[in-house]
Amino acid sequence: MDKLKNSTILYIEDDEITRENISSFLTRKCKNFFVASNGKEGLTLFEKHNPDIIITDIEMPNLDGLSMAKKIRRISTSTQIIITTAYTSQEYLMEAVNLHLIKYIVKPISLPKLNEALANCEEFLEDSVITRINFNTNTFYDTYTKELIKNNEIISLSKTERSLLDLLIKNYPAPTSYEAIDSNVYEFASSKNAIKLLVKSLRNKIEKEAISNVSGFGYNIHIEKD
Repeated sequence: MDKLKNSTILYIEDDEITRENISSFLTRKCKNFFVASNGKEGLTLFEKHNPDIIITDIEMPNLDGLSMAKKIRRISTSTQIIITTAYTSQEYLMEAVNLHLIKYIVKPISLPKLNEALANCEEFLEDSVITRINFNTNTFYDTYTKELIKNNEIISLSKTERSLLDLLIKNYPAPTSYEAIDSNVYEFASSKNAIKLLVKSLRNKIEKEAISNVSGFGYNIHIEKD
């Protein structure tokens, strides 16, 4: 993790024991390390040091973690943010998706989970990967979390629908052939009719105009540019 060793990490946690334990682990993982006990202190340290990675609890005094993350996202879209929380409600999960967070860790924090999240951060720091694919103002797909979000709700995708969507996005702006869909989406040989039904199902979940036919060849996906 060479990129991680040269990074700056900001950790925000209001529980003193947890803060001390995790801080002792994180200081060995990065070049520069800063710690805060609430969201207000965390935001001040972010504005001063511009860290590469932020690890923050949600429930904190003065300024909670999600509110702090929203303020940070208005300043930076590249800072990697990891949320730690004891809560697993749909509301919190949706907030995490909308804020484009790298990981959502449920407490108690285990070091293997934290290591995994840091490894994901390093990958994103190296590649500057853009994972949010917008189809319109209300619908987007996150290629990292593999979630389709429409009107702030997670839309359930089948395994084949998700594979097809990933393939169409991977090939964009070039169209994707029937043959490529057959060999990459299905475990066994399929028919054009089966592919058409799959495309129809995916269109209904995104929007009909998002996927167009390329006559005699296959399909193309339409992505909204920023």
